[in-house]
Amino acid sequence: MRAHIGVCGIGFGHASRSALIAKKLKEMGWGLSLSSYGDGLEYLRRMNLDVKLTPIVRYGILPEAKISIKLTIFRNLLLPIRFAEQIAYEINYLEGADIVISDSRASTIVAGKLLGKPVLTILNQFNIRIEYPRYRRLIELLEGIAHIVGWIWARSDKILIADYSPPLTISKQNLVIPDGIKDKVEFIGPILDKRPEDLPSREDIEIKYRLNGDRPIIFFHATGPSYERRKLIEELLPMLGRLVDRYEIIASFGGMNPKVNMPSGIKAFEWVDEPLELFKVSDLVICRAGQTTLAKALSYGKPVLMIPISAHGEQLGNALSVAEVGAGVVIRQEELTPELLERTIEELLSNKSYKINAEKYAEFSSSLNPLSRVVEVIEELLGKIR
Repeated sequence: MRAHIGVCGIGFGHASRSALIAKKLKEMGWGLSLSSYGDGLEYLRRMNLDVKLTPIVRYGILPEAKISIKLTIFRNLLLPIRFAEQIAYEINYLEGADIVISDSRASTIVAGKLLGKPVLTILNQFNIRIEYPRYRRLIELLEGIAHIVGWIWARSDKILIADYSPPLTISKQNLVIPDGIKDKVEFIGPILDKRPEDLPSREDIEIKYRLNGDRPIIFFHATGPSYERRKLIEELLPMLGRLVDRYEIIASFGGMNPKVNMPSGIKAFEWVDEPLELFKVSDLVICRAGQTTLAKALSYGKPVLMIPISAHGEQLGNALSVAEVGAGVVIRQEELTPELLERTIEELLSNKSYKINAEKYAEFSSSLNPLSRVVEVIEELLGKIR
């Protein structure tokens, strides 16, 4: 059998879970093709997967790493042409596939349907929210385009939501599922390949990363699109450098070499092959508010300090949902100061309720096997056409 996986290339989240699906299918002897762009393409290639390039789609970003409505529209003036290009590329890539898997890629779904293939879609949002107080008419235009994307997602034969089911859903503000398609939508939980017990012991991980384990361990996991990731790294590292006498701080930059003086005492890595190891040993995770990153941290029972990308509706919604459960705290990047950071870290580590609430996600996650469920659904869809 052969599968084609089309992966949204914005950030690492879509690519990281698609890589696990690809790895699982390859282990089962499947033929495979993948396509992506941007950060997703970079991540999949780092995972030694043969991934094809497709035309890039992205939003506009200001120098301060805030999403810009005007730039987004300007960069996507030719979106219909670019979307048609993506479809053409996908038709070429998936022509020999028995099944098509889309991770949030509308063009992959359209290509699959045009060729009469069964289509499985992996999502963590269904409604694209735009968090912006100005330019109401421009926002209405973008929201109208977003409805078209949702309509395309709904054409899939099956939709698997890589998120916790209610009431622990991280992206609940972005997952208002239309009644007409609820029968083909299923929450399966975050797609992970390893549970904490599958990893080396805490002691072995501390030795591997040169951690002493004599102070609380803070893991700064830098993720998200490259520019926004770089801006957060450059802003946050000097602030964290002031806290190394009280906490052990380890940072992963997602393959990036930030142009900033590295504070003494922070253990920093451009790339970590198995970040789940650092989730396991950490007492607190500092990160953006991408759904995949939050799902990983919470599945390991770690409270989170979330700094969403400014004006990013999905990330802000994710962060507020987790904060509402009491498993983390949100700091908006435009309000970030050394004093606020220090107070928030102290609150998250001293108030045990955050840890208790984060462990609710870990307990729920332990009963799930999302990767196996993905494979089952693939086989179910193929069974219907045999």
